[in-house]
Order: sequence, then structure tokens, then C-alpha cells
Amino acid sequence: MFERYTEKARRVIFFARYEASQYGAASIESEHLLLGLLREDWALNKRILRQKGTAEDIRKEIEGQITIGKRVSTSVEMPLSVESKHILNWAFEEAERLGDKHVGTEHLLLGILREEKCLAARVLQNRGVALNTLRVELAERSETQGGRSLQERAALLEKQMSAGGMAETAVSLSELINAWNERNGKKFAGFFAEDGQFVDPQGLTWSGKADIEKGAARVFGSFQQGASPGRVEDAKFVGSDAATASIVWNAEPGVKAKAAGSSGLRMTLILFATGSGWRVARARLTEVRASSSAA
Repeated sequence: MFERYTEKARRVIFFARYEASQYGAASIESEHLLLGLLREDWALNKRILRQKGTAEDIRKEIEGQITIGKRVSTSVEMPLSVESKHILNWAFEEAERLGDKHVGTEHLLLGILREEKCLAARVLQNRGVALNTLRVELAERSETQGGRSLQERAALLEKQMSAGGMAETAVSLSELINAWNERNGKKFAGFFAEDGQFVDPQGLTWSGKADIEKGAARVFGSFQQGASPGRVEDAKFVGSDAATASIVWNAEPGVKAKAAGSSGLRMTLILFATGSGWRVARARLTEVRASSSAA
């Protein structure tokens, strides 16, 4: 069953078995797989948690939601729960999706998030770890856009987004830019996935369409009108169903943002394709400083 697993992924299963025995569980559950991941892959642990807590915080949260029984000997056979079997199947699919020959720890993490109602997935979701955002981050390791120019990439992205009779709410970069220029928070939020996230220049994360509308309104109140219409600075596909793009709004001459030293705004987007069109999974807005072209 684990022939295609990397050595690290196999150790995750071992640690998950150990965690299950320590908590007196009758089977290896999703939370045991997550704890096994956090034990084995420190680099992945650091990347997914960032500033959202420690592995110990996650352990305490899990312990608060499970029944802790009498420890079970590690020599006793411990089966996988139905959810854990699903997770391993999802992990295999994610490896195939990314074109990887072996199932690694990153695929196990994606598998947990795919089993979205399990305890481990809920714990990660509460910390802002989103499936589609993580997919894009992992895919960017090996995917490149090729030799297309910026204009060609942006045009191709627009073409694919508008192809196939997409629903009116399907995102296109030009429509999203227009919504922002109009300071229409509701329309802007409509381009996001149901679980999409918008990070404002202060680093606050707004999740879900209603919350994103409020976050956009907050930004509109902090910056004066007068920015340029907005231009696509970068756009690229990541695999066949995901894309990233950057949009820049430069302040017009004689118009300054309320934030001192800011000469404009940059929005970095992660998008993914759904059956009804493209949606924004995550957007991060940062200030472009007058002394630098980077955010």
C-alpha cells in the first residue's frame, strides 16, 4: 500500500500509529495523521503554521476535542479509520495532480484538507490553511510559465477565464480591476471563492465574501481616490486549473494615499478554476512604497 510513499511519508504513518496508541484510540484518525506530520516534517510544519500557532498549540486543540483513553500497546494492530483511508486516497490523487511520482508529506497534508469535515482539516482551516492556496504554493515549485511575454500571459489568462460560457460571477482580471476602481466592495467580493481570503495592507485576513466586502470597504476608507486604473503586472498559469496574477495601482501625480510614503497598491492573487468559472482563493494587498517598486 505504501510502496509509492517517500520515506518521510512512511514515517508519518508510523508516528500517526504511535499517536493513536498514546491516546488510547481504536483506530488511526485524521488528527493522528496531522500530529504525525508535525512530528516528522519540521520544514512543512513551519511553512503551514507560520505565525498561526505552534505544533503544541495544535496538539492542545486536538486534545480538547477528543476522548483520551488508556494507552494501547504499540504491538496491537491499529487500523486506519474511514476518514484516514480517504485522506490517503486523496494524497495519492494530489501526487498525481502535481505530477509527482511519489506520495510525500505535502500530499498527505493536501489529503487532510481534502477530507474537509475531519477534525484535522478543521484545525488547519481555523488557522487559515486553505486547500487551493496550498496547492498553488506546492505547484509553483516545479511549474513555469515558459517563454511567453507578460502581455501574452495576461491575455491568455483572460481568454481561458472567459472561455466556455462561464457564469457572470466568474472572475476575469479586467472585471476585478473595474470593481476595485469603482470601490464596489460587494462586486469585488463576488469574485472570491466561498472560503476565499483577502489580506489587507495592515495584514488583517478577511475570510468569506461578506467579510471580504467589509475588508475592501476598510481599505477604500484608508486610501484616497486618484490612483491609476490598474494594470496587470504579472500573470501565469500553475498547472491547468490554477493561476497567479499581480495588479498594480499607481497613485496619480498630485494625489497621495493617506498612508505616508505610499505611492500605490499591489494586489497579488491566487486563482483556481471551478465548474462555474475562475475564483479568487486568496488576494493580498500591499502598499507600493515611493522609494521602491516592490511591496
